[in-house]
Amino acid sequence: MHPGSTRSTVGPRSVTEFKARTMDFLAESVTATGMVFYSVDAGLNAVDHVFRAIPPVRNVGYLSHFHRLDPFHPRRFAASDTPLATVFDLGERFDASDYYRHFMRPLGIRYEAELYLRHEGRLVGGVSLLRDAHEGDFTARELRFLRKAHPYVEYAFGAWRQPAADPAPEAAWELTAREVEVVTLLLDGATNAEIGRVLSIGVPTVKSHLQHIFDKTGLRSRGRLLAHMLRDRPGTADRAGR
Repeated sequence: MHPGSTRSTVGPRSVTEFKARTMDFLAESVTATGMVFYSVDAGLNAVDHVFRAIPPVRNVGYLSHFHRLDPFHPRRFAASDTPLATVFDLGERFDASDYYRHFMRPLGIRYEAELYLRHEGRLVGGVSLLRDAHEGDFTARELRFLRKAHPYVEYAFGAWRQPAADPAPEAAWELTAREVEVVTLLLDGATNAEIGRVLSIGVPTVKSHLQHIFDKTGLRSRGRLLAHMLRDRPGTADRAGR
């Protein structure tokens, strides 16, 4: 809650307001330089961001490129039941990553804690809590609070979020979870090498996944696959063009 503000006794009137109030609530017990509450769409993309103490313009660089490098990206946690992750839960040194050196450090961010929200077994949202080096890492008490708050935030967001969109066209193709991740990265304009880095797999494995996707869809090239996806899924044209 911002200093001097008074908590409203009227319930939130929209998902956006719910997200803002939730971040205010978390900020009462956890110090953060800034927060971002986002939804997760059927393609495991972070969408509909609401910001606290962070200028939204800073999200432009993330959406245009750095989301592919984000070690906390929803795609990396969709198959797990992890409720909370910090930089020390990653399988790599956060401060040595390209994501930190080229995106987070220029923004003055050193530490991150991520809440993952699920509904009926599917990842539907998340909250990024960010801190600079001066504030230091999240304390054990703060992390305990976030773990206790998680089920309440998760339940409330499941009740408040927008109704799920129509099934994406790839649902009819019966793609595996990994194949959906590959298709989603293709829509974001990623090369085979970039897909491999994001998913921590080799380029030959990426090519193998692509061949399976072509076999299942009957679309024999990357261009035809993208054209089909952009035609049948509203809103992807802008994302693929970034």
